[in-house]
Amino acid sequence: MSLRARLTLAHLALLAFCLSAFGFAVYAYVDTELHDQFEASLRARGDGLLPLLATVPDRVEDVRPMMEQLRPPGDTFTVVVEETTPQQGILYKTESLVGSGLPEVAPGRVATFSTQQGPLSLYSLDFAVPDRERLQALRSAGERPKPGAVDPLFTGRLTVARSAADIGSSLELLRNILIGGGLVALALAAVLGLGLSNTLLRPLERMREAAQRIGDERDFRLRLPVDRPRHELGRLSASVNEMLSELEHAHANLKATLDAQRRFVGDASHELRTPVSAIRTNAEFLRRVPGARPEDRDEALADVLTEAHRMDQLVGDLLALARLEASPALAHQTVRLDELVDEVHHDAVRLAPPGVEVSLRDTPPPTWVAGDRDDLRRALWNLVENALKYSRRDIPGRPERNGPDHVWLGLDRRGQTAVVTVRDTGIGIARTDLPYVFDRFWRAQEVRGTPGTGLGLAIVRRVASAHGGSIQVRSILGKGTTFMFRLPATDAPVPPAEDGAADGEGPVDQRESGSRVPVGPS
Repeated sequence: MSLRARLTLAHLALLAFCLSAFGFAVYAYVDTELHDQFEASLRARGDGLLPLLATVPDRVEDVRPMMEQLRPPGDTFTVVVEETTPQQGILYKTESLVGSGLPEVAPGRVATFSTQQGPLSLYSLDFAVPDRERLQALRSAGERPKPGAVDPLFTGRLTVARSAADIGSSLELLRNILIGGGLVALALAAVLGLGLSNTLLRPLERMREAAQRIGDERDFRLRLPVDRPRHELGRLSASVNEMLSELEHAHANLKATLDAQRRFVGDASHELRTPVSAIRTNAEFLRRVPGARPEDRDEALADVLTEAHRMDQLVGDLLALARLEASPALAHQTVRLDELVDEVHHDAVRLAPPGVEVSLRDTPPPTWVAGDRDDLRRALWNLVENALKYSRRDIPGRPERNGPDHVWLGLDRRGQTAVVTVRDTGIGIARTDLPYVFDRFWRAQEVRGTPGTGLGLAIVRRVASAHGGSIQVRSILGKGTTFMFRLPATDAPVPPAEDGAADGEGPVDQRESGSRVPVGPS
């Protein structure tokens, strides 16, 4: 069953329940009011006739003429029964009741019975006609008659009957009106409810069609229509569109990741083929020529070691880059960036090639960042190593220059940003090559023969992205290159309590506690 049909049926069921409850309440109220009013009018009629019977003349025969003068309405019947005289019997009875008997009713009560005339309600009262001549005689004799001292002239019972057929007819008419009106209301509500459901669910149908089209075409750039942003369906469409935006972003990331993996496999297989081929060639030479000259054997073994070292560095860089791409969310800790820069500076001074001077521009200000210390140190060292490599005097394309080359390291705090600068006076990078320097395995044509894997700057970019930072480069061919490594700075960590320091839990020197990335010429 469709949602439209279920909504319509639920609406009709609720409406039927409300109409039934309302109908029962109205019917019960009208039924009670009609019967109460009917009994009240019957009692009023009987109570109104009772005082008149007390004024009956002294003869019983005068009762009928007086009652004829007080003939009740057509639906009201009156019976006067005399009980004390020798002529006991009916003194007066309405003509319509002639020949029919009425059941006995206790005085002062209203009872309803079924008769030939239909349902009748009866109300009876006892009365007594006083002996006015005897009372007058006692008063003339100067006596004050006591209540009950003089017997009544005669006693009797007054019965007033009234047909209750009109009440039944009225209630039946009301019942038919309620039932018929309820059915008409339900039929009208069914038609209107179905049309209203179609109108209200039309935006949902458009949403379904749009979602079906997105699923069929697998185009996450499409969006659901938002007719009324403040209504429930509008907010639902907006929420689904936000989810589609996330899906589009995730799909784009997945596609980029798959493309990167395909490039990774292709590049890795291509880059590993050269050292593996060189190692295999030299190994086969040593096996085929066991009596080769010592200098040839030494040269072959040196080639094997060189290619093995190159392959080891390549595999290490590949694994580091794969780890950064697979899990960009790092377990951040507070790192003293100025100490890290100072540490990299000392290593660079120690490993700088001849003719290259490494200096720290100024004393770095105390700066803290949130991140992974090992990854940050690897990124900084890759920048410095790159500067040292392309500032060497034996590098191809290096212009002749008097005096030594220089590599400068610097750290600045600019508001909430820490900027590490690595500048050199090396060969520089051509303007056309600048957009590609951070791509994996990319190397300029003129430096293809220098040692390296082409992954160092790609790792730097991944580390910067994972830490919420960025890496920028400026370079002039033949004059040098400047890299600016930007990271979000944080506040200094809160020092531990004194009692903790007394127990050996005080601050730990980041330089001593963090693991260091092995550095050296590659």
